[in-house]
Amino acid sequence: MLEKIFDPQSFGQKFSFDAEAAVRRSGGEPFMILLPPPNVTGSLHIGHALCYTLQDVLARYKRLRGCDVLFQPGLDHAGIVTQLLVEKQLQEQGVERKNLAREEFLNEVWRWKENSGGLILEQMKVLGVSCDFSRLRFTMDDGGRRAVTKMFVGLFRDGLIYREKKMVNWDPRIGSAISDLEVVEKEVEGHLWRLKYPLEDGSGSITVATTRPETMFGDVAVAVNPNDVRYRRLVGKNVVVPLAGRVVPIIADEYADMEKGTGAVKITPAHDFNDFDVGQRHSLPIIDVMDGLCRLNDAVPEAFRWMDRFEARKKVVETLENAGLVEKVEAIKQTIPFGDRSGVVLEPKITYQWFVDAKKLSIPAIEAVQDGRVKFIPKHWENLYFEWLNNIRPWCISRQIWWGHRIPAWYGPDGHIFVEENSENAQKAAAEFYGTDGMTLVQDEDVLDTWFSSGMWPFVTLGWPDETPDMARYYSKCIIVTGFDIIFFWVARMIMMGVHANGAVPFSHIYIHGLVRDEKGQKMSKSKKNVIDPLELCRQYGADAVRYTIASMASPGRNIKMNSRLVEGGRNFLTKLWNVVRFAQMHRCVFDPRFDVGSVTSPIARWIVSSVGKMLEDLEQSIENYRFDEAVRHVHRCIWNSFCDWYMEFIKPILQGPPSAESRELANTSAWAILQFTRVLYPIAPFIAKELSLELGVEDIQWPDQVKISDDWEESIGTVEFLKNVIASVRSTRQYLQIPVGERLSIWLEAAGPGRQEFLERHGEILRRMAGVVVENTTGGDVAIAIDGAVLHIGVGGKINVGEERKRLTAESSELAKFRREAAARLENDDFLRKASEEVILEHRERIVHLDEKIENIGRILRSLED
Repeated sequence: MLEKIFDPQSFGQKFSFDAEAAVRRSGGEPFMILLPPPNVTGSLHIGHALCYTLQDVLARYKRLRGCDVLFQPGLDHAGIVTQLLVEKQLQEQGVERKNLAREEFLNEVWRWKENSGGLILEQMKVLGVSCDFSRLRFTMDDGGRRAVTKMFVGLFRDGLIYREKKMVNWDPRIGSAISDLEVVEKEVEGHLWRLKYPLEDGSGSITVATTRPETMFGDVAVAVNPNDVRYRRLVGKNVVVPLAGRVVPIIADEYADMEKGTGAVKITPAHDFNDFDVGQRHSLPIIDVMDGLCRLNDAVPEAFRWMDRFEARKKVVETLENAGLVEKVEAIKQTIPFGDRSGVVLEPKITYQWFVDAKKLSIPAIEAVQDGRVKFIPKHWENLYFEWLNNIRPWCISRQIWWGHRIPAWYGPDGHIFVEENSENAQKAAAEFYGTDGMTLVQDEDVLDTWFSSGMWPFVTLGWPDETPDMARYYSKCIIVTGFDIIFFWVARMIMMGVHANGAVPFSHIYIHGLVRDEKGQKMSKSKKNVIDPLELCRQYGADAVRYTIASMASPGRNIKMNSRLVEGGRNFLTKLWNVVRFAQMHRCVFDPRFDVGSVTSPIARWIVSSVGKMLEDLEQSIENYRFDEAVRHVHRCIWNSFCDWYMEFIKPILQGPPSAESRELANTSAWAILQFTRVLYPIAPFIAKELSLELGVEDIQWPDQVKISDDWEESIGTVEFLKNVIASVRSTRQYLQIPVGERLSIWLEAAGPGRQEFLERHGEILRRMAGVVVENTTGGDVAIAIDGAVLHIGVGGKINVGEERKRLTAESSELAKFRREAAARLENDDFLRKASEEVILEHRERIVHLDEKIENIGRILRSLED
């Protein structure tokens, strides 16, 4: 017997992780779900909870359907994040990374990883994520290292990886280049300085506008637009760069915007992407005036050397002001690049880096989505995918840090590069190249971008580069569940690298979920104090309630507005199921595997059997279409509405009465229905489903068989639906006419089909208990409602003031119609549709449907009152 009180937290202790759930069925259709490997430094946040819940729903569902499911877990080494974390911990101990040898520091990182890394894996188990943890992989395990090295060498030999001196986004906090995708553009308050650059011939000056006066030490030209008549006479002349004393030319280039600033700009190729391009067009020299920490270096006057760039800016401006060379200062808003990990302002910097020719790799990746081998769900996300890949730039894959996959490149004494899978092969290649053995080679200090190894995740986890049975069985039979924010970082790169390495796409479907926001739709952040902790929700309401709530809100691509009240609602649903199962247990509802549900004769039993069958059919279709929200809605509607609110209320008196053939049939049907509920709930709320299944004496949870309904059930099912409609009509009439529940009403039928009147009379006790009515024909003062071809008369004579009710309902209907017109007008407004989010538009459409229903109900009652 179930405990009297439903305690969702107890399941976290009882079934914290169901290891059996991850067991694969060798004979089933292969189906792989690739868990996006969380950072080894990570802990479970609400975004993880969304992603992992949806993946686990799919995994458990597919297992129940007989598939051979591989739910692959893993951890990402998270190069920059992990290195920064360990550096900080060492600093707290008084140790600086720069004082450690490389191997000493890496030993510290590995020690931290073994002792503290991977906490999130245990947190995933609390949520009930049924990965096959026996197959846990790490992006820097031995297999990962071998695979990454193999891929790098292969891409290099194919001409798709190269080393080049180029301008990159430099992060001074990390001391490394980062990729374009790791740049966050922010609008900040800044200044625009108008500075006088004296002409070399002493005939005057030209005023340039800049937001970065500290870089003037690297100026090599001043540019004006060739169409700008103000400066046409100055093109070809020279100016003297203030403070630096360098003589540089005035050049004509269309990069200079006549409408911005003064129309004249200083050109600093070493510290600006656009200036670099101008410098290349005009063969200008490059003068780098900053070191790796973004301090001014020894290429500047001594008074400014080794100053931080922002400190130097203040001193440069002060010096220029004292010299009378500052014409004007404007306060402006400007967009500045920040590092997404460090949070500091980035610096354009020219350095030697390793790059992937992403343009060539993108071509087959684009084709894979165009021809349907890879499908986005929802489809519209492929537009973002195409937009990025069609405009893709070379991918900078080298990072100047120590934690990560070290680049397998070695340099000879003359700088010649040998790219090989190990040092032994590099030595052999060097011996062949130089014609002598024993050459001293130095390995490249850089490591690879974390996303390089992550991009190989779908096939590295299957044993690549070896031709393993897992590769043959699971590769391409895979689905990815992820957020749209890493379509570029991860999804596109997995397709590019997977197709290149294997000649086939790594997965067939990409389900894109939305982001989890707070209840107002705002992004969660610690500063706003609106962060929702999924583990705290699990502790308070149980993991099942968290999973159930998340799945109920997971519409493809749509953001979720989350709050604890929603999770409380999920717990209330599970509590209702718990209580009704406990009631059923108390009234002899015991599952009998010999019971043939297709042989029931009671109309009420037939009706619930058909309801469960319809739910099962709709549920399967929803999950197969990745409509998790719809799937939960079907389950909720069948359990809460059909079973608890209707069926159990219908049969309570029978179950509570003396034993009979009818009560035994209804008890068996109840137990059968509850078992089906545990089976369909198992993918969504596995802990309570397992508990209830065990209570029914069923240990092995299996997916329900489709319910086969006999044709001769149609009339029985229809009569129960008619009974439901009668009760619902009486209840809504009471509500709209504000008649108290305790006020007894009479009802009678007109033009009813055969057996309907008798059916109502036979179930008079149900009508009395559930609707507060008696079946008797009275005359006058009734509301007439059309139901299934019959007319239901509800006697309200003497219960209401007809005139007052007509007046009140007319006013209410008018007010609702006004709200509907306003909502409809917004949906017809192009400006609103362009600016509003998909979520807001959907809310307006749903509001109109709800208003239409209320207006129709009030109108039906008004028509009856007028008659």
